[in-house]
Amino acid sequence: MRRAGTRRVCHGRAVDDALARLADAGFDLAHAFDAHAAAREPGWERLASGPRVGVLIGNTRALWPRFCAARRDEPDPLDRYTERSLTQAYASATIYFAHRTYEGAFLPFSRLAAAVGLGALAPSHLVIHPIYGPWIALRALVVHDGEPPLRAPIPQPCRCDASCATALAAARDTTDWRAWLAVRDACSLRTHRYSEDQIAFHYPTAWERVPSGG
Repeated sequence: MRRAGTRRVCHGRAVDDALARLADAGFDLAHAFDAHAAAREPGWERLASGPRVGVLIGNTRALWPRFCAARRDEPDPLDRYTERSLTQAYASATIYFAHRTYEGAFLPFSRLAAAVGLGALAPSHLVIHPIYGPWIALRALVVHDGEPPLRAPIPQPCRCDASCATALAAARDTTDWRAWLAVRDACSLRTHRYSEDQIAFHYPTAWERVPSGG
């Protein structure tokens, strides 16, 4: 499993097993951090009390074949797959999902990811991972007991020439999903770009619902 955070953050074997189950399901990014410290971020005040360890769960293009193999004929199949995978791996933990609203609003996952060092925010407002670039999706936050690692924001992983900001300005004037794909493609870190099938799944439906990351 390609983890941005530490592998063992509490309860030893139980945590390793949960992360391994998620990796098998295609959720190959897990980044642990101090949830209480992260509560200083606007929109995340709910983390100020309760369990101390937060783990951001996400995916790269590794999710696609696993999801396709397990996909069911149901509304919002990727969201349902995410929920099943997370709740099976973390049966007793608190889980916040990026695709759900809480008290009428989506939680600011991108802001949290930047604050705890999973990636850095680009001028396009995409989270840029130091290895996978913008080709990641943030799916959930798991909160559980334990001793968290120290985290800090990281430098911008890409040598930004602001081309992504130019692409974003152009995309805002259109509802063509290809213009929004161009925002991601403008980043110089493209080695881990999604497959064409995965892109075709995420982007054409972007106008039908608020996306969970893609």
